[in-house]
Amino acid sequence: MTTQPEVGVSDFVLLDNLTTDKFIENLQLRFQHNKIYTYIGEVLVSVNPYKTLDIYGQQHMAQYRGREMFEVPPHVYAVADACQRVLRQQGRDTCVLISGESGSGKTEASKFIMKYIAANTMQVHREYIDRVKNVLIQSNSILETFGNAKTNRNENSSRFGKYMDIHFDYKGDPAGGHISNYLLEKSRVVNLQPGERNFHAFYQLLSTNTTHAKKFALNSSSVYKILGNERATAQDSKLYNVTNSAFNALGFPPAVVDNIWSIVAGVILLGELSVGEDGAGRVSLGGPLRQCAGALGVAEPALTAALAGRILSAGGDLVSKEHSQSDADYTRLALAKAAYDRLFTWIVQQINKKIEAPENTYKSSLIGVLDIYGFEIFDTNSFEQFCINYCNEKLQQLFIELVLKQEQEEYAREGIQWTPVQYFNNRIICELVDAPHQGIIAIMDEACLNPTKISDAQLLEAMDKRLNGHKHYTSRQLCPTDKKLKHGVDFRITHYAGEVTYAVTGFMDKNKDSLWQDLKRLLHASRNAALRDMWPEGAARLQQTSKRPPSAASLFRSSMSALVAGLTSKEPFYVRCVKPNPVQSPNMWDEQLVRHQVAYLGLVENVRVRRAGFASRQRYDRFLQRYKMLSQYTWPNFRGSGDRDAVAVLLRDLQLADVQFGHTKLFIRSARTVHSLEAARADLIPSIVVLLQKLWRGTLARIKYRKMKAAIVIYNAWKRYRFRRYIGSLQSELQRNRGVILRWPPGGGRAAPMLQGAYRRWRAYLTLRAVPREQWPQLKLKICAASALRSRRPQWGATREWRGDYLALDSYNNKAATYRSAMANLQRSQNIGKALFSCKIHKFNRHNKLAERCLLITASAIYKLDANSFKPLKKPTPITEVGAVRVMSSEAQLIVISVPSARNDLVVGVVPPAPEPPTAAADLLGELIGVLAHRYNLLSGSELALEVESGATTRCTLGGKSRALQLPAPAAPPAPPAPPAPPFTHAHNVITYHPASARA
Repeated sequence: MTTQPEVGVSDFVLLDNLTTDKFIENLQLRFQHNKIYTYIGEVLVSVNPYKTLDIYGQQHMAQYRGREMFEVPPHVYAVADACQRVLRQQGRDTCVLISGESGSGKTEASKFIMKYIAANTMQVHREYIDRVKNVLIQSNSILETFGNAKTNRNENSSRFGKYMDIHFDYKGDPAGGHISNYLLEKSRVVNLQPGERNFHAFYQLLSTNTTHAKKFALNSSSVYKILGNERATAQDSKLYNVTNSAFNALGFPPAVVDNIWSIVAGVILLGELSVGEDGAGRVSLGGPLRQCAGALGVAEPALTAALAGRILSAGGDLVSKEHSQSDADYTRLALAKAAYDRLFTWIVQQINKKIEAPENTYKSSLIGVLDIYGFEIFDTNSFEQFCINYCNEKLQQLFIELVLKQEQEEYAREGIQWTPVQYFNNRIICELVDAPHQGIIAIMDEACLNPTKISDAQLLEAMDKRLNGHKHYTSRQLCPTDKKLKHGVDFRITHYAGEVTYAVTGFMDKNKDSLWQDLKRLLHASRNAALRDMWPEGAARLQQTSKRPPSAASLFRSSMSALVAGLTSKEPFYVRCVKPNPVQSPNMWDEQLVRHQVAYLGLVENVRVRRAGFASRQRYDRFLQRYKMLSQYTWPNFRGSGDRDAVAVLLRDLQLADVQFGHTKLFIRSARTVHSLEAARADLIPSIVVLLQKLWRGTLARIKYRKMKAAIVIYNAWKRYRFRRYIGSLQSELQRNRGVILRWPPGGGRAAPMLQGAYRRWRAYLTLRAVPREQWPQLKLKICAASALRSRRPQWGATREWRGDYLALDSYNNKAATYRSAMANLQRSQNIGKALFSCKIHKFNRHNKLAERCLLITASAIYKLDANSFKPLKKPTPITEVGAVRVMSSEAQLIVISVPSARNDLVVGVVPPAPEPPTAAADLLGELIGVLAHRYNLLSGSELALEVESGATTRCTLGGKSRALQLPAPAAPPAPPAPPAPPFTHAHNVITYHPASARA
């Protein structure tokens, strides 16, 4: 879209030669090329194309999201985005004022703005935001169904004023909304001008004979008085489904929807009732009375009585008064208008309940969207056109006050060099209508308060008398030569948009807007719950009187004043809608009509003011607070004397010259300068946010740390208390059992294992303190042996002193010197470490050979040494590779050291010390097992597997084969002495070990 060639000038401020002709010529050129939007600075001029253009899709929304208005071609999305950006960045309430004639596209513009705002939200709380969006969008179709109608100038003309406030939370997401409606043209219900249609709801109800229509005997082919010559179409049938879908989307229960369509049917049927007189001159009703009463949910006799007469309260007494035929007919039509008007207002209230923000929701700011009836000039202009055109006068006055008058007055007040621009101020016309005591509305209210009945003609006479000489008011009485005005009927007001002739007929009745109390009581008693809810004042007793309600014109004037006051407090954005032709043709251009609209909308004057003025003005303090981070001299704080000096320093640092300094504000001429400031600020905001986040997260971390530290202090105090209690229970246990803990009390937590270990060490200390310290290593080995052999082998050398390296003892080894020399060489060459245990052994190998060898155990391995040279034989066996150790429960010094990885066990008989006899006191087997078990536990962290055979047989593995190993059977006593046997014998794969006692 942005790459398309530009047609004409996209911003009227950039026109070379500004004249009305040049303005209209540029507008026409862009219109002919489907460029229906053009800027006047930040004011958008929109020309109704009367056709569908492909410029409103999601891809077009994406092109305008977050972009400045001067960066993208003119579009209604640009206005919506700028409006929402001001709200998010500055937190200011904004509003979009859409103005123009009836049929100029105001309603469509408001729908596009709503669509963009609803789509341009963040993804947080998606479900809730989607619901708010859906309600905001769906409400449009319902309001158009019940509040819009076809006129001679517009197929879908809003016959009511609508202002919607959309509330946003602090993140800029919709949080809810509120709709205000103004002056529904309810006279249309019973009085149509030729060629026009009634409200869309009537035709949708009758389309394709809907279920609601059939229920009350209505059909699309019949002729109904209040519908004029128009009939329901296929499009009405589609819209009927759309309306019901919208009701469903907004959460209207099916019963409530049925009640709404029943009321619409009742209004149609009220138009079909006929009023006549019987022979006695009393009022009689004809037509579909039963169906009408059913649609309204009232009893047929009660409806007849309410239309044929009324009950008055006079001095506390009730008086019945019968209506004349004309009074009854007036009452019927008044009831139809009032019922439909209350229905529309009630629907708006129900929609507000659906879209209002929850009570606990923080409403940060809001965007207001004003879509209100445009200026109207019909062949016959009545009370409704008078109010509509007065509304447009107030909005034009607001535009003049905000854009033209206030801006120029501010320049003069601030001392800015300025060339004043002439413009027409329509305040005089607004005062003609709403001035106290002198305005037209005040004159009408005086006439309504008169105790005597004042006719419309008398009202016109009072207006002529009071307003004689006003240059914007005239009538036939004041200007007898103007034969276009009907005498006693017409008066003319010269509005800012042109002259409009009003017919005073009906002004008094429409302004009084009265409905008999009987009718209110009738509708309050309806079986239709919705209709009953619409008439709460019907609950009052007939004797109860109340002051006269305000007139319709006064209420409308008050609502307009409140609306203008609300809009004045917001940042305004304008969409000025222009109608290119009166026949709704997509290609026709009526220059006179466009010229008239350009004149009364003040568009050329707006361009002149914009070209001569300044794009932005801000107080020095606000400007400094917003942009001070752009200069090192003002960030974080300016150290000078005042805000104006700080702003001057800031602008000098940024090298900006297209500004002027006022007394209290800074004025920036170019919008591009403002946008460049915003862009620079936006680039710095992330780093500032990170700084703030860092500081805040640091604060949160310190708070959390202090809480954690406090919790740790409390926890440690509690642990100490529990620990003291636990220690106290241990002391009690020790006292009861004289220094022994038989049962550990529960609790203690992670300190319990530590205390148990300390207790065991203390008990061990008590046991060991009687043992000399030099004997502790030997005691440790004996404990290891005892844990393995106690109660399994009666003798294991526990009572004797364990010497360990027996081969180094001369008393045991006659070659001890040679052994000591060989050990010294091994320690130097192979670093085998200290000898923990050594002794002589008889070894039996896999070849069934018996050999004398020496056994050496160091800190990490088991060595087999030559019995003479004491040199290692083969590779040593690491202690960690020992799988198990097998011994006999008898006194035999036989041991089998199983090495699974070698598949060859070490089968040896230990030779006890000599010359001692082989008694139990000379047992070396317990010492060997103690040393081996202790080193195995230290090296592997697990216990050595020890098998103690209680019989005379065990097993071993030699050469990969399992062999039986046994002790000899005891000899019979009378047997003669046998020769000494070798330590090991074998026969048939059975190895027999002969203990030294058996060989002696």
